[in-house]
Amino acid sequence: MATATPVLQKDVGQTKRKAEMLNSSFACGLSTHLLVEMWQAPFSSLASADVIGSVLEKAASSCNDFDGSHDIKVNTYQFDPYGVSATVSNSALHVLIHTWPEKEYAALDIFARDQVQAHKILESLKSTLNPGHVAVIELTRGQLLEMEDT
Repeated sequence: MATATPVLQKDVGQTKRKAEMLNSSFACGLSTHLLVEMWQAPFSSLASADVIGSVLEKAASSCNDFDGSHDIKVNTYQFDPYGVSATVSNSALHVLIHTWPEKEYAALDIFARDQVQAHKILESLKSTLNPGHVAVIELTRGQLLEMEDT
């Protein structure tokens, strides 16, 4: 019985700290993060850094109703012979894409100030890249404390 008390106290302490963190300003979340996989996208949409850079800039510009979106920064990296890693960001959003055109596949992270903005960017990217299938996992950043520790 004596050994159960310290463990119980430790668990109560951890639970109390977790509750305090959840009751802080993070409890409503900081931003929306979409983890996106796109399959069956045309090779020509995914192979070129120039094309991907333009696609990302267009998607970010679709959110021009948000403060700071005019300060968009695009960075691209062209793999040889094809494939791209690229980002677009400003004070309100960050989008990262990695493409495997030979597999008609792209992996994306869309990190935006709010859910509406994140989905607006996603819809622009889907429209432009024209994938046959899309899978999305949505997270509210700043709320992972609600999940069990791993």
